[in-house]
Amino acid sequence: MIIKFFWYLLSLLTVLLILLTIPSKSGFGSSISQNQVLNVRSSQISVKKFIIFIVLMFFIFSILLLIKH
Repeated sequence: MIIKFFWYLLSLLTVLLILLTIPSKSGFGSSISQNQVLNVRSSQISVKKFIIFIVLMFFIFSILLLIKH
């Protein structure tokens, strides 16, 4: 029961994080300095690593649910 709860939680979290990290073209103007762009890139890299971790955990919980049944 707990495994299924975490499975649902991870799936929703993955979808939300992917939707939040999709860049909007209207948000970047010509007035953004190079430092701000680099900060955005470094934070996006950490978010992408977190998404990869969440997806791996999702697959692990999927395998656990398959073994349990």
